[in-house]
Amino acid sequence: MPPASTAVRHMSQLATTPGYLPTNRSVFFSHPATILTSIYVWRIVMIKSVKGTSDITSPEILLWQHVEKTMANTAKAYGYEEIRTPTIEMEELFSTSVGQNTDIVEKEMYAFPDKKGRHLVLRPEGTAATCRAYIEHQMNLQPSPAKFYYMGSFFRYEQPQSGRKREFHSFGVEALGEQSPVQDAEVIDMVMTMLSRLGLAHLSVDINSIGDDNCRPAYKDALRAALAAHEGELCEDCKRRMNDNPLRVLDCKHEDPSLLESLPKSADYLCTDCEDHFHRLLLTLDALKIPYRLNHRLVRGLDYYTKTVFEVISEDLGAQNALLGGGRYDYLIRHLGGPATPAVGWGLGLERLTSVLTARYPDLTGSLAIPLAYIVHSETASAVAFELRRTLAGVGWALDLDMRQDGFGKQLARASKRGARMALILGEDEIAAGTCAVKDLTSGSQSTVALADVAACLASAVQK
Repeated sequence: MPPASTAVRHMSQLATTPGYLPTNRSVFFSHPATILTSIYVWRIVMIKSVKGTSDITSPEILLWQHVEKTMANTAKAYGYEEIRTPTIEMEELFSTSVGQNTDIVEKEMYAFPDKKGRHLVLRPEGTAATCRAYIEHQMNLQPSPAKFYYMGSFFRYEQPQSGRKREFHSFGVEALGEQSPVQDAEVIDMVMTMLSRLGLAHLSVDINSIGDDNCRPAYKDALRAALAAHEGELCEDCKRRMNDNPLRVLDCKHEDPSLLESLPKSADYLCTDCEDHFHRLLLTLDALKIPYRLNHRLVRGLDYYTKTVFEVISEDLGAQNALLGGGRYDYLIRHLGGPATPAVGWGLGLERLTSVLTARYPDLTGSLAIPLAYIVHSETASAVAFELRRTLAGVGWALDLDMRQDGFGKQLARASKRGARMALILGEDEIAAGTCAVKDLTSGSQSTVALADVAACLASAVQK
């Protein structure tokens, strides 16, 4: 047993080590001389992820990569280019654009002051950030429309639940600078194509027009008058919204559906321009054979929307059938200090989409895995093994290289544990002959091929 002084010195060092916390237990070390020393026992505390966030690891990450690649490639095919905006923005960007009376600004923004006292936020959505970039970089001077897609992390402080996290991921598109209803139809057609390419079927669009600054005031007045007669039946949030933004009442999940259905409809208050825009949009959707349903209660939750609002729904998802939402926001860029610029877009939560795909296609993630070939080699064959991996890098296989070089038997065992489908064996005999032994770890069959023919051999194995 070490002397008490040594034990105390050791535990004192632990006390300054990050990740250690004391327990309430004491341990006594006896010294041959007569000293008993009491000290704390320290233990390591596991640091976990922040509540409302999650790690995305294998094999789930394969599905995420597939979804992101499919959606990005589709957006590019429609003439959209990627934009990446900062994760942190000035708070006023969202309080100005999204609306002071929205849940995002009132309850859900991660807002904090920096060391200079500036009020910053972790971005809660992507549209306002894209518009800020459009203004800051004077993109209005470039040919219109400017068409972007983006994907990344967004943040809202709300109670985590299935499909809804404090850090979540979205894919979105924005078309800035075109007021034609055909542009609305394009962004809808694009997302329907994306979802179809991902294997989702039975899709349709819920759609509405909420007018613009010319006709919406009269509609709001009509809503307020109708709601006033039922004020006692409304939840506390809607009693407040009734005066500030009565359209939000239509979006409330707590109100009686029959009451909401009895309220005035925005379609009955549209001005000539908004009515014509909506009519032309529906004609275009008809021509594209995109199924839709008029939903007079659909308003979306953010203040910047004008005219078109829509959601894409799936009949296979039950009550919670909305996959994404979007709409037109013709005043937002001007409201943020830029030039008058019509715009339309949508955003889609990737947690929601990947969970739907996993439930609908439980074997999809496994089918996305890239087959693994494991290069087994002797110490003298290291240079050839590395060169072989460089040569094979573009043939559609993941290529793992054993680093221990402790015998072919142990290397092949590790290859099997890693889930490798093929083993490429390079020993001294193979190096001398310019060949490679190719072993199928599923069937056990083995053949020897020239190094130049290994790529063709792997391609043949994939086809089988």
